[in-house]
Amino acid sequence: MSIKFLSWSLNEPSNVQFEQYAREIALGQWQIIDPDAWKNWGGDQRNFWYAFLAHHQKFYAFGLHDFGVLADGSIYHYKAGESYPVLTSDESAIRYWMRDSLRYLVDHYPNIKWSLQMVCFGESRVEPMLDNVNNCQDTFIRQLKKIAQLYMDRFPGRIKGIEMDFEKSSSRSRSYQEAEKYRDLLVRVKNEVCIPLGLELRVNLHAMTGDFEPHWYQWTDYRTVASGIDANGNQAIDEFQIMSYDFSHNNSAPGPSTPIWWLIQVLEHVKNVLPPEKVFIGNAAYGRRWPLNEKRSGNAVRYWQLLMWQNGLFRHNAGQTNENGEFVWYDQSFIPYVGFHDEESGYEKTFLHVYDRFAVQFAKLIESFNGTDVIFRSTYNGQDYITSYSKHQRAEFTGIQKIITDVSSRSGNTRQGTTWTPSDTLPGYTFIGYSAHSAVYNYNEDLNTCEPAEDETGQDGKLIYSFTLPSAGNYRLIAAVYFPYLNPRIPILVNGQSFTIGEIGNQPEWYPFYVNPSKHFYDCGVFSFGTSNTIEVGVCSDDAQILGFIVCQNFEHGMSGGEVEYTVNLHPAMKRGTVQDGIVSKVEADFPDQMTITGELLRRPPRPAIIWEDMFGPHVNSGITDLAQTRYYLHVDPDYVPPGSNPDPNLKRCVGPAVARGYSNGVWKPIAATETEEAHVYADTRSQSMQLILNRQYQMNAHIEADLRADSNDRSAVYGIRFYADTPGEIGKGYVFVADHSAGQFYLKYESGGSSQVLASAPLNITLGNRYTFKVRVVGNHIKCLIGNDTVVIDYPSNKSFPGQLTKGAHGIYARNCRVKCYRLQIATNDRYEPMEKVSAIVDGVEHIALKESRPYSYDELGYMVYSGFDPDEGLGIKISNDYENLPIATVPSWRGNKTIRIRMVDAGVWLRNFYIGDSSGFSIAWNSDLEGFIRTLRYISEYGCKGVAMWTVGQEDPRVFAYLPTPE
Repeated sequence: MSIKFLSWSLNEPSNVQFEQYAREIALGQWQIIDPDAWKNWGGDQRNFWYAFLAHHQKFYAFGLHDFGVLADGSIYHYKAGESYPVLTSDESAIRYWMRDSLRYLVDHYPNIKWSLQMVCFGESRVEPMLDNVNNCQDTFIRQLKKIAQLYMDRFPGRIKGIEMDFEKSSSRSRSYQEAEKYRDLLVRVKNEVCIPLGLELRVNLHAMTGDFEPHWYQWTDYRTVASGIDANGNQAIDEFQIMSYDFSHNNSAPGPSTPIWWLIQVLEHVKNVLPPEKVFIGNAAYGRRWPLNEKRSGNAVRYWQLLMWQNGLFRHNAGQTNENGEFVWYDQSFIPYVGFHDEESGYEKTFLHVYDRFAVQFAKLIESFNGTDVIFRSTYNGQDYITSYSKHQRAEFTGIQKIITDVSSRSGNTRQGTTWTPSDTLPGYTFIGYSAHSAVYNYNEDLNTCEPAEDETGQDGKLIYSFTLPSAGNYRLIAAVYFPYLNPRIPILVNGQSFTIGEIGNQPEWYPFYVNPSKHFYDCGVFSFGTSNTIEVGVCSDDAQILGFIVCQNFEHGMSGGEVEYTVNLHPAMKRGTVQDGIVSKVEADFPDQMTITGELLRRPPRPAIIWEDMFGPHVNSGITDLAQTRYYLHVDPDYVPPGSNPDPNLKRCVGPAVARGYSNGVWKPIAATETEEAHVYADTRSQSMQLILNRQYQMNAHIEADLRADSNDRSAVYGIRFYADTPGEIGKGYVFVADHSAGQFYLKYESGGSSQVLASAPLNITLGNRYTFKVRVVGNHIKCLIGNDTVVIDYPSNKSFPGQLTKGAHGIYARNCRVKCYRLQIATNDRYEPMEKVSAIVDGVEHIALKESRPYSYDELGYMVYSGFDPDEGLGIKISNDYENLPIATVPSWRGNKTIRIRMVDAGVWLRNFYIGDSSGFSIAWNSDLEGFIRTLRYISEYGCKGVAMWTVGQEDPRVFAYLPTPE
């Protein structure tokens, strides 16, 4: 099938320009005034006209982008403005026709399929039309039919269709049924306008990659819109045009308008839900240029403008006028630049007044700190990035009095454990770990007695650290500790004063150093010390180990992300000099006095402070086959009998008092990642309900997330999040938020003693077999249950009934009647928030910290924002994009030659994709499609059997594309 070419009017000459070229002397008859007049028009208009003069035979169809639609359904002249209605007041005639140049083209090129495009942009106009407010659809259809009739009369045999170009960048919730409303409006247009007039219907749709995905475009869901049937029993829509040319836009990160990986996702979805032979795929004729020296929106760049940039005919400007109304140009040399070919998209990328740049692969990662990996290089959607997933401790000691790395003596049941060499914090020191345990008792079956073991293990363990200080005083005591599990306790006596490391209340609930990273410095507080001192360590819990102590005047955790290093090389660029004998000499261009360091960064709004996050893959490497049998997710046992000193003739061992412990049940098997699926934990809950609950109760406002997928064949699947389980040794206790596929509902329930109480419900709108992020957020007595990032499906406020407490409990996942996979479990708190925004540049030993947002909150000792609630940025006017942005980090004096620069992720969760050094006055990056990019796109359009390519829009393109396009059959 031959690829067909579709485009639209936007860059046609105005009436004032066109009257230099031709004028209409009778209906449909034109007199040429000056056949070369078009050569003196502006670039877009000149290229637009040349495209028709030279290549009109390549056009299959053309949309007349000239009919604006208001919220009341009335139609106006889109180019002239809202005060210029297309029809006269009595709607009997055309009051304002489209521009003369377009009328000339329609008269002269009858083989092109001309369509009248209805343009309705923005929520304030589209949504009233969808909702048919005040019967606005009736007004629209009445006027549209009359306009079409009058245009068909004026241009007999030329007008072939109506094109609907309704666009908005957000969708209301599915309860508004927006996709169904748009489908029904299109059916009305087909039945009441197109069929009576013998016209086709084309619709422009946002680029989508799945059913109702992305969610902000779900109002144009392809499957729904395409389901409309017209009065003749046919699919109502004759042609679909997919607007796949704005993946990158003015306010996004730089990149191609149509990256191939994204185009393939769109085409796969098109193939699954639309007839490809009726589908045009969009391609951008234009490119964009984004400033790098300041946070400012990008601009559209035509291909002819790109050539002028590359030939050194442009330089940067302020993008605005000064107080005298004069356009401000920066004092820069006019420098020619070469464009680089992007292999993935086929686009050209051009770096303007950029003096050095680095992609991710050229960064040197400072990978570890104190032996812990702290910064990572990864890939998302084919793009490499660098990030720190979490902060790590860079402990800062002031006034160190003593560093103690080993015990002075130990007695009783003690064990030597791990070692730790924190070479980045305390170079030259290695700490040796020990743990103290309860005395071991042996059971005497004959006498039914318990007797202490005869060796040293028969006594409670004790560790002694004796040391001297140069002078007595009050000092801060810092312990080096190892917390491999979730409930550590290490009791100590400091010169007789007791303190328990790990005791609830001695560190916040959101303490970040349990399990990973397990070795860290623990702040025990201030104690009174003499010149001779003793610290005694008693029986430890949950395999916690003491590694040593530091006595100092002050201590900071120094929480930070990792660092990367770049070797930057700056030299002056060359520009054109004089011309002698037809040869242009090269001379050194002006070299900037100041350079700006800019990162292409993806930042995020603050997140609840994460306490636990499990991606499950590492458990496979540890040989674990059932997570419910580990101390992380302890299996429920209402009568666990621990070792002790009391004889039990039935068990024939020495025991302590029975305790209830654990919250999990069933078998939860960790599964390693494959090429097609991430690591996860799996459970078959078809025969019984199961839950996997973290073995620790937290006293806080909880935030829980779980990425879950139930098998598509398990039609009665119930799965979700269990939270505030408050009774160890008991299952079925606490709150649950679940998706119940048998009932077709989301439920918020409270369960206890075998009974279940439904607190709230909502219609189920997820697809069985797909992966979803379940979220539960609690603040006080207010519960929010979400699917995805921000879709609240149940909001249960504090004025409702709460049968169970919401102050303390354990959290995890729950399932029944299905085979379920969990890819990620996260437990966090809404009582503290972690900013994910700041980075710094370290140049010549000076650190420049940047991008901190202004908020009215303090920060605690762990660097967390002290705020308790659902959204710390609410009402502050702070908007952090979840997209890449080019953000200046620091401006420094320029230099020539090599210099090493470090970029530090001050916060976790910031992604770094590219790094630039450029002229502080102005530097930028441009991405433009050219013939290569056009060919690359057309190849995939052809492979997927689509009808053609839709180029937005004529006048901005690389003119060579017309040589590649076939002539319509």
